[in-house]
Amino acid sequence: MDMINLSAYPINIEADNPKGSHEYEALVQECIAQMHRQGFVSLPNFLHYDAVNVLIASISALEKQAVGFYSSESHNVFLENNIDPPDKDCKHPRHIRLCSSKTIINAHDLSPRTPELSALFFSTPFLNFISSVLQTKLYPSTDPYGMFYANIFREEDGLNWHFDRSEYSVSLILQPAQSGGKFQFVPDSRDAVGDLDEMPLEVDELERALLGSASSPRSMAVHEPDLNAGDLYLFRGKQSLHRVSGITKGERINVILTYNTEPGIRLNNYTLQKFFGVEGESC
Repeated sequence: MDMINLSAYPINIEADNPKGSHEYEALVQECIAQMHRQGFVSLPNFLHYDAVNVLIASISALEKQAVGFYSSESHNVFLENNIDPPDKDCKHPRHIRLCSSKTIINAHDLSPRTPELSALFFSTPFLNFISSVLQTKLYPSTDPYGMFYANIFREEDGLNWHFDRSEYSVSLILQPAQSGGKFQFVPDSRDAVGDLDEMPLEVDELERALLGSASSPRSMAVHEPDLNAGDLYLFRGKQSLHRVSGITKGERINVILTYNTEPGIRLNNYTLQKFFGVEGESC
């Protein structure tokens, strides 16, 4: 818990007295309200400045040792195998070929160098806090590669539009890019995207297409929150279309913590192969 700015986010109080802390309850309720308003929770300066620097140094050291998998393969919006695409130019969300590129350092490689990150991931107060905010009981992923991992985006890298395989995304921003690398998402858009005949890639075109979807009775705007080093953000990654726009200057580093609504969940083979470079069953 030493990594967390507990003076601003007193999540440790809950462990001893779940209902007794007015300050803790006020924090949880504000986060819940934020999620209802915008489908997203952002907690600025959640990590101490020193903790951010320690994590960046550890991840950068591994990167210099060529630890990590550079993924540059194509994928579809739902991160599933392309099933009988009509033709190579098909733009249906389940068949369109989207390009993403980034370096991932998986949990198996990251854990020995970042024990403080492992401690945070398995921390009971942290798990209880995010479960309270998301109003559902969460379980840490048991996937040895994907339970948590570092994303490193260099210039010309980016993560194209997709839905996560895990229900919720919990991310720590360690280093924003100097230019580009913006996190963009559309809350609760899975059904609306599934109704599309073609997947638009530009923001304006995507918003217009989703507005006309049968599963979208309201406007679905693309949100672009301002995220800075040390920030924690949470959103429903499996239900919300999202991407990281292309990096045009600098390097973007963040850490993803993976939690699910059921115990024992692991990544599918498609995701392991495409983004982690791991063949076969995760075990």
